Amino acid sequence: MAKAYLKVNVAPGKEKIIRSALSEIKGIKEASITTGDQDIIALIEEEDFESILKLVLTKLRIIDGITRTDTSLILE
Repeated sequence: MAKAYLKVNVAPGKEKIIRSALSEIKGIKEASITTGDQDIIALIEEEDFESILKLVLTKLRIIDGITRTDTSLILE
């Protein structure tokens, strides 16, 4: 099982809508609104790292209101 943390920046006022949209995507185990450099941190679990990258590129970056993502693969 491959895992990654996804740090998400969103347009102002879109935090709850984006968190809800992320929570509905298969592979996203948790999505939390945070403080700091990002607005939301999500935990992704997929079969392999390639599947994580595919999910980010094809399902997450197309969500209206997401302005930036940063994916950190979990190695251990």
